[in-house]
Amino acid sequence: MRTILIFISLLLISGCAYRAEQAPAGSWQAQKQQLTKLEHWQLAAKLGIITPDERGSLSLFWRNNSDDYRLNLTNVVGKRVFDLSRRNGRIELIDSEGQHHTADNARDLVYRLTGWDLPVEQLADWIKGLPGDADTVSFDKDGRPGLVQSHGWQLRYLGYTQIDQLWLPSRLELSHAGTTLKLAVSRWELNP
Repeated sequence: MRTILIFISLLLISGCAYRAEQAPAGSWQAQKQQLTKLEHWQLAAKLGIITPDERGSLSLFWRNNSDDYRLNLTNVVGKRVFDLSRRNGRIELIDSEGQHHTADNARDLVYRLTGWDLPVEQLADWIKGLPGDADTVSFDKDGRPGLVQSHGWQLRYLGYTQIDQLWLPSRLELSHAGTTLKLAVSRWELNP
């Protein structure tokens, strides 16, 4: 009997002990560590854009490769709205007419050419459910980000889906100064 009690005590003690840098599986800390390391992914989604002047529904394709990305938006009939990419720090946008535009800041470039305020640089993290360190975050009942406020933007995570043991956003809504973006992810692909 004494051996059984010692064995149970050891199990309880070892079950509670973990190194600080290795959060328990399923916790937000473990999820955050995995999301931070996730640099190669792609997704397909529907994007609704609502501004004071217009409403639109687009198809979005995003492929992220470390610091580089490609963001492609097409309209409902499949015509390119724009193709935005960052390669080796160079930002380029190809518009619907095939014209090439470059800039130092993706958000400013998109706004200048379309009038849409898209937080492109933050979206790479926000879209995978990873708020920034300076963001204000409220968590849902399952301990995942539910509401994020950052630089005047408000993000509401409305749904998650589990892929390869990661909880990734399936629906989110972003709003800022009269612009609302609604994103419904149809496909996630990790490490493509």
